[in-house]
Amino acid sequence: MRDKSYLRALIDYNAWANAETYRLVAEMPAEEVTKLRKTPLQSIFVSLNHLLNVDRIWLAHMKGETHDIPNLRDVQFETLDDLWQARQEMDRTLQDYVDSLDEDALEEIVDYELIGGNKGSLSRAMCLTHLATHGSYHRGWISDMFGQAECQQPSTDIPVYERALREQGGRPLP
Repeated sequence: MRDKSYLRALIDYNAWANAETYRLVAEMPAEEVTKLRKTPLQSIFVSLNHLLNVDRIWLAHMKGETHDIPNLRDVQFETLDDLWQARQEMDRTLQDYVDSLDEDALEEIVDYELIGGNKGSLSRAMCLTHLATHGSYHRGWISDMFGQAECQQPSTDIPVYERALREQGGRPLP
């Protein structure tokens, strides 16, 4: 895949969906955010940390660097405010990273080793695609936890994002 504008649109969508999710998380009672639930990532708060952890891990893989995250469920940030600040920084970092890549870099193969030891290889473009789809996947879990808490669930589908873009005078997605 060499369509940089498409990948940037995915990363922009992911940042918007993160912001929408955090906006509604901030409106929830604090005990609902940290409440342990019958879900693989334990709580909304742990799930939000997980999404940030995975983005940090994959960015390190794409840059050929190491990361310091020993467990995907690690809580790297103890408060929602700190986590939200880190999330926004990561979203900007990913946007800047995509902007810095040329077509050859998008096609370059990234070798990686997952925390559990499994190894693999993906093009850099597919690594970026994974970040966007992984975010959507887990925001779906988070939305389910909103329902369990009887709180308004985030609406983060791509058509909702496109409508928000158009309402702000933005261009349609590629």
